[in-house]
Amino acid sequence: MRRTRFLVLSVSVIALAACAAVPVTDKNLPTPDISAKWRAGEQSSVAVQNGWLDDFNIAELSNFVDEVLQNNPDFRATVHRVQSAGFNAKVTRGKFYPTLNTEFGVSKRSIQNPFVPSNDLSFGFNARWEADVWGRIASQTAAADADYAAALYDLEGARLSLAAQVAQTWFDVMEAAAQLDLAEKTVVSYERTVQIVRGRFRRGLSTGLDLRLTISNLEAARASLENRKNQLDTQRRRLEILAGRYPAAEIMATGAIPNLKDDVPVGLPMNLLERRPDLRAAKEKLLSAGYQSQSAGKALLPSISITANANNSSPGFSEMLKFDNIFWNILGNITQPIFEGGKLRYTAKAQKELFEAGKKDFTQALLVAFKEVEDALSSDRALKEQVKYTEESAKNAVAAEHVALDQYSRGLIKIAVLLDSQRRSLDQQSQLLSVKKQRINNRIALHLALGGDFTVSEDIQAQTGKYNAPEGDADKGNAL
Repeated sequence: MRRTRFLVLSVSVIALAACAAVPVTDKNLPTPDISAKWRAGEQSSVAVQNGWLDDFNIAELSNFVDEVLQNNPDFRATVHRVQSAGFNAKVTRGKFYPTLNTEFGVSKRSIQNPFVPSNDLSFGFNARWEADVWGRIASQTAAADADYAAALYDLEGARLSLAAQVAQTWFDVMEAAAQLDLAEKTVVSYERTVQIVRGRFRRGLSTGLDLRLTISNLEAARASLENRKNQLDTQRRRLEILAGRYPAAEIMATGAIPNLKDDVPVGLPMNLLERRPDLRAAKEKLLSAGYQSQSAGKALLPSISITANANNSSPGFSEMLKFDNIFWNILGNITQPIFEGGKLRYTAKAQKELFEAGKKDFTQALLVAFKEVEDALSSDRALKEQVKYTEESAKNAVAAEHVALDQYSRGLIKIAVLLDSQRRSLDQQSQLLSVKKQRINNRIALHLALGGDFTVSEDIQAQTGKYNAPEGDADKGNAL
């Protein structure tokens, strides 16, 4: 009796230890030595809003992002696939519980007199339960849960990526509209120049070459205007498709491209990257690979199961429930794999190699994440200076154009100087619009690389979403 108790206790301890074994934890994640190189320092005292979209102070953009998250077909399909992954995880968890099946049958047969058949009613059930002594089922369940968690983080990453794509496309539309407005003003300016040159030509103060050159400039500006109109319509259609609308090029995203007033806070803490959905998904996938490796290794151990069967047969319903007629049995089974051509052993080795590969994939994902942040930070500083210098250049180019037009109308300079000043003015104004938009899009890319704004957010599963989710609330989250 004491030996039996000791055996039961030993098996219980082994089972609990197997269930509690975690293949990888935060302390032994395969992370490179980057803590010293990452921007160490105190948290910046710069006050930042809780939500990177709010930094642009465009209510229409925030509302449109909400609309896209509600109606984008690809994103909504992803939501339902994540829900499917959640239900599959519950399927795996069901292996902990016994299976119970029942059957009922009715038949007619003749034994002595073929013309007088007798009824035969049968009823039975069978049950089976496998004891998870070694934690194999627990490992399978943990792997399924990790896969579902990874799917949730992938969904959060898709949501954040889609929001960033919408915001960048929104500013692409704003830039295209601003470029179109500049092209229209350029055509008006060139038309005025042609009138001045034509007047001077009629008075004999300018040559026919001057007139032809200015007319050529005007027609080129009109061609550029049509191209800008087409570009604007194309960008509008892109924005409408993201929202699940018909691409009619009717959406409006007008207004001046905003200037980013706040700089990126210095001393960004390293734990900002801990909330990146793709990194958290990579960690869960690594856990899943580890649990699958555990499960494959435990498949080589014996399995213990209990089966129970009961059945009854009688010619009538009245006899069916009499316990005297019920036959039942309970069996305990221990199954030990002996020879399967090495299938289980090689499966365990294959899963172990996949686990090792997962460690390398996680390391690579982490390095790529840091590179994306560093690139975005470097580009933000460079684009800030580029905007400043381009803005000053554009201001002087516009002033030079006005001076050149005035001097040409008085015959002080040649037409080539006027045309060159006009081209410089147009180029610098257009370049300023592009650079300002590039800086905004780079700031959005930085938020995407950081997994949200410059503050540390809580776990996505503890956050409250802004839009309705299907059953299971898989798409809840608010990293915007």
